Amino acid sequence: MKKSIIVLLIAILAMGFAFAGTLKGFAALEFNVDLQPATAAKGTWAFNNAKAWKYSFKFEFDSTAVEVKGETDMWAELAIEGAAWIGVNGGEAASANITGAYSVKLSKANIHIGEDITIGILSEGEGPDFAWSYYKDDFGDPIADYIYDDHEAANIGGFTLQYKEWFGGFGAKGRWDTDPAQFTFYGHGLTPEFKFADDQIAVQAGGYAAYSNNTNVFARASFAGAGASATYAADKLNAYVGADAMYDAGFAFEALASASYAINEDGAVGADAYVVDGQSAYNDKEKLSLDADVWAEYNLAVNDDISVALWAQVDARDILLDTREIYVRATQETAIDKFGISLYESYAVFGKVLIIDANVDYTADKFYAWAEVTPMFAFDDDPALFALGFECGISTDAIIDKAELGLKYTDADFAKAGNTVADKGLVTAYVKIGFDSSK
Repeated sequence: MKKSIIVLLIAILAMGFAFAGTLKGFAALEFNVDLQPATAAKGTWAFNNAKAWKYSFKFEFDSTAVEVKGETDMWAELAIEGAAWIGVNGGEAASANITGAYSVKLSKANIHIGEDITIGILSEGEGPDFAWSYYKDDFGDPIADYIYDDHEAANIGGFTLQYKEWFGGFGAKGRWDTDPAQFTFYGHGLTPEFKFADDQIAVQAGGYAAYSNNTNVFARASFAGAGASATYAADKLNAYVGADAMYDAGFAFEALASASYAINEDGAVGADAYVVDGQSAYNDKEKLSLDADVWAEYNLAVNDDISVALWAQVDARDILLDTREIYVRATQETAIDKFGISLYESYAVFGKVLIIDANVDYTADKFYAWAEVTPMFAFDDDPALFALGFECGISTDAIIDKAELGLKYTDADFAKAGNTVADKGLVTAYVKIGFDSSK
């Protein structure tokens, strides 16, 4: 009953706001012939009816701020944000799936004292973070940020305090009816950015500490840490150095350094380094772990029809460990009128493995065609070509209005496996009808 009332309330409120839905999907008829007869899953041919669709709409309530300002130079502000969405997904192997969510939250609740002091009463806030791995995952987030992950706030309850650009927070909780009594105290602080040399250099520092006898609140009961960063920003050179250190039962740290230099508007060079204490429980490595790379990129416009993008990197992983590896990578992307040519090379120095990926595509008025070959070589005691992938295809949307016709050859591996190739590949002919209501 409660959920029904909330959903009804959201629906009523949404009438006063603009929202739009998006419907996307496709239906396709494929005819597949697998040329590899090695297993029961191979050597088959069949028609395949592929389909997928998705419908979703979302409406959001604008943030609303209510401010009360009295005659005593003390005033309060409150901001409430709300959003709701409903999604419907379908596919060839599943029935329709309806999902939805709604949220209404306080995003700001502050008490101001004069123009310089602000007290936040929503939470105790989080301590600073100055160092993380420069390697990113598919979402653009660092793949490692060990120390911050272990001290980020557990929403124990508290307040934040800001004086001009100085910022901090404090939280506390406990139980008096246990033996011994439980307690947790947490505090943090962050300085403003101190700028020098015509604001080209900025320095910032911060720290945090927790004292507790309850390990259910934080990953570690009691700890203390601090960090600092320095940033340099000029016309051509940009650099960042940051470090975090933490102590609980032992000492741990991680540090990041990154720099880039713009040669001109078309090219740049750069370097990164990341180190983390492998002796601590924050890392599964046994020793100090160090990653570093240097890179360069350059974009060249030969004329209106020809452009070339070049990139190269030497990337060293776990330099101080027995599992160290150095990768030498490069890409060359060339656009010549309607042709696109891209090359990617990667060589593992200690693993002695070379991977090359070459792709060519052609975009015409009536059709699109592409081909890709990926050889992989091992240069150990017995050098060999251990993989040779190949794919190609052609498609057009000019024959049938609102539909795509295509023929493609995929999944092939022409490297030798005994007396035959590893995989003879898959041939697919298809007609595909797609739709997107947002276009």
